[in-house]
Amino acid sequence: MPQSIPPGLKREHVVLALNDLDNGIDHSFGAPTGYELAHGDKRYAPKAVVGLACRYHLGRVLQPEEFSGGEAPGQANYVLRKLGFTVVRKDEEAAEEEKPAHKDWSEQEVGLIVADYFTMLEKELLGKPFSKTEHRRSLAPQLGGRSDGSIEFKHANISAVLTGLGLPYVEGYKPRGNYQSLLAQEVEAFLDKNPTFMEQLAGAPTLNPDKPPATAVLALDKIIEEPPTEIIGPKEGGKPWLSRKGRKIDFAQRDALNRQLGKLGEEFVVNVERHRLLLAGRDDLSRKVMWVAVEIGDGLGFDVLSFDDQDESEKLIEVKTTGLGKFFPFYVTGNEVRCSEDMAEQFHLFRVFDFGRTPRVYILTGSLKENCQLEPTQYRATI
Repeated sequence: MPQSIPPGLKREHVVLALNDLDNGIDHSFGAPTGYELAHGDKRYAPKAVVGLACRYHLGRVLQPEEFSGGEAPGQANYVLRKLGFTVVRKDEEAAEEEKPAHKDWSEQEVGLIVADYFTMLEKELLGKPFSKTEHRRSLAPQLGGRSDGSIEFKHANISAVLTGLGLPYVEGYKPRGNYQSLLAQEVEAFLDKNPTFMEQLAGAPTLNPDKPPATAVLALDKIIEEPPTEIIGPKEGGKPWLSRKGRKIDFAQRDALNRQLGKLGEEFVVNVERHRLLLAGRDDLSRKVMWVAVEIGDGLGFDVLSFDDQDESEKLIEVKTTGLGKFFPFYVTGNEVRCSEDMAEQFHLFRVFDFGRTPRVYILTGSLKENCQLEPTQYRATI
């Protein structure tokens, strides 16, 4: 059974391994499958890099069957990112601004694609089946022969507009910026014409699960993903007292106030951590994982106490859960920020997302001030 990568691997060990790979060193690792380490203008197999880097750390190459290449703590992608390297999906390229097929999108075309997008969003949040491909095919004839790629990019633009407003987006359409101002206007126009659209979906079961997901089989390589490179959240500012346009619903705040959702997410992370330690052969540590938010109480700055399976050091885990997607913002408290700064080596934020459907997690390690863009949303006033 694969174990965690032994602690102590350093960045300079990895750099030496990259040089070895550049010089054509023989090794028993295969080609990259799901992820690649991007360094300079080259791509490398993360497992091969870590296995060869251990030659400079342990005095021998760590063989492929001795460790995993996933996103969980102690696995290759996680360790490489913690050392400051960039690990991306194999087919992921830098986002590029769409090149129009032959002309700018017209107001009519933008109106059609926005309305269709909201139809998909409503079905998704209500848990109704639908096919993105069928929606695209039905829409294409009305869009003057635009390519599938052009339509998909516009869907991703709409996701970016919605996340910028603090609203849900269709899962699978990763938010992409650089959109035309007309698109943002049409999205807001749709919401103005349908003022109860979001309020009616806020209570959907997908966003408010009442039971934990099945955890009989926990595949850590499918549950744990890399953190997003950027989250576009709503910007504080403007003069709503003059425009008279208020935010009708704050989904991130609803998540923060939804105690049942929070408890279910914490329970899920407790099970994930216990399972991870069992897989590492640390039954003793698995039994010590503590749900401190329940067993001790709130206000500690973290929710779950777990352990590193190699050196047995404590992991202080704060859990933030949402039924929405990976690129949705979340709230943290001042106490959690202070904890993350004071205990940076031990602090981990587990962002649990898509909880009502297929729960997954990304992990931020260390100070929240360094990992996130923090914006004050309220102040405590005294006289």
